[in-house]
Amino acid sequence: MRFKDFIVKILTFGIYNPKWRCNDCGKETFSGEFFCETCEKNLPYNNKTVCNHCGREIKNPSEYCSTCKETLVSVDKARSVFKYETPISGLIKRAKYNNGRYILDYFAEKLANVCFAEFSKSEVICCVPMSEKRLKKRGYNQSEILARKVAEIINVPFCDCIIKTKETERQATLTRRERLKNLTDTFKVTDKKPVRGKNVLLIDDVSTTGATAEAVAIKLKKSGALRVYLLTVASVPNKDGY
Repeated sequence: MRFKDFIVKILTFGIYNPKWRCNDCGKETFSGEFFCETCEKNLPYNNKTVCNHCGREIKNPSEYCSTCKETLVSVDKARSVFKYETPISGLIKRAKYNNGRYILDYFAEKLANVCFAEFSKSEVICCVPMSEKRLKKRGYNQSEILARKVAEIINVPFCDCIIKTKETERQATLTRRERLKNLTDTFKVTDKKPVRGKNVLLIDDVSTTGATAEAVAIKLKKSGALRVYLLTVASVPNKDGY
């Protein structure tokens, strides 16, 4: 263990325990809950009307939102626990970049609850992979940690059979079409047997346009997956609302 990681661990669990305070407002709770009662009620849950194929919030019920309808969608159904808004967006960034891995335990429990409700037919769980270069730099793949934790909670096998074969440009400023082009042939299924003929649940932290999950789902379908479901911690609402 690196000295820096050791110090962070001591600070996190020795001096400061995340279960002592609300992880939004900082109010002392000592209840063991991740948020205080007030902040929990104000969380941006994605529990209203959503697009069935990308899971993002829209104004009216629809099988395909305006983003999905002109695209061949390989993801059969998608859901996310939250909208990508504060404080969830900040917590996701902390979990990814600022040694806030303890936050992933909370997110995994929330993901598991949605899985029980929406994806009970899942037979194997996979995660959206990171490139080897980025994995070495960060030290862990938050999506893999989430997927493994959810798999344990719902008692469905986790399969580490997808790799990212090359680094891609940053996706944040690209359109969905540009993202799909950017991701072409970026992912590879290394072992087809665990997913062949199965309903695969794909887990990631954030869905912005759904392009990354779409690229992975295409590879899973070509490898024999029967259906591909997508479950994320948060998703960015559709800009035009339709």
